[in-house]
Amino acid sequence: MNIFVLVSNEQQLMFCHSSSVRAVIFSTAFCSSKTQHPLTLSELAKLSDLARSKGMPWYLSINRMMLQSEWAEFQQEIINVNQFDPEGYIVSDLGVMHYLKQIYPGKKIILQTDTTITNANDVEVLLDMDVDFIALARELTFNEVKEIVEKFGDRVIISGFGYQCMSTSNRPLLSNYFDHIHQDIEVTYKRFTLQEEGRRERYPAMQDTHGFHIFTSSILEIFDEVEELSSIGLENLMIETVFVDDETIQTVIMTLNKKTDIPTAKAEISAKYNLSKALYYTPTSAVKVVGE
Repeated sequence: MNIFVLVSNEQQLMFCHSSSVRAVIFSTAFCSSKTQHPLTLSELAKLSDLARSKGMPWYLSINRMMLQSEWAEFQQEIINVNQFDPEGYIVSDLGVMHYLKQIYPGKKIILQTDTTITNANDVEVLLDMDVDFIALARELTFNEVKEIVEKFGDRVIISGFGYQCMSTSNRPLLSNYFDHIHQDIEVTYKRFTLQEEGRRERYPAMQDTHGFHIFTSSILEIFDEVEELSSIGLENLMIETVFVDDETIQTVIMTLNKKTDIPTAKAEISAKYNLSKALYYTPTSAVKVVGE
């Protein structure tokens, strides 16, 4: 299984290298959203040098939509990043994908739109557009994922572990709230926990320079499903690291690499986090809050 992991420091990168992770993912404040530890250009230079010395490919996360007013800054950012020789880019914006394919044809592109790639025809169209790998929508059931994997298993990538983003707003909602109650609190890249009236679930949330993001109350894990998906052709898996400690991420990698058994891993991780199968066995159309 080719595992892709977001990292932000040398220790994380070295563990990924020693654990035969396929590639690491880096983030920057301008290009990336929903990340707690974006890298400065100097930090990116150091980590990319280390990755190169270890023969480890790396991708830059560009997991947001790019406004026309930001385009010149985006072009310069990619010029700066490309000098460090990334394997490729993980993008959400089709315009960004098209631009990168034109200007940097040797770089691989992983398209990750979060919600819009929901069937095999979507995958086929995007492959015809010369995308290298395609991340499936997070709302799919296990059976829906299997149907797509059976056709394009070596070209799709799915989230195998981590908090899943439920909602994003371009507005700085946390800053607005604390301004409203006259509290001077630093919120950027900090974790906050929200609880809606009438619900028991507690939802992690954060604000970055691009907006406000709310995540699921539990962590998706598909340890048991990965073996079946692998048997029908799945080759690529992404681990979401936001709000998850390094020790747990190491356990996840070791489990996916079959160095730790699944029951032991689940027991260890569930002592710290709520685990779930997300929508794998409950279609999103069936989810209903009591009282609605």
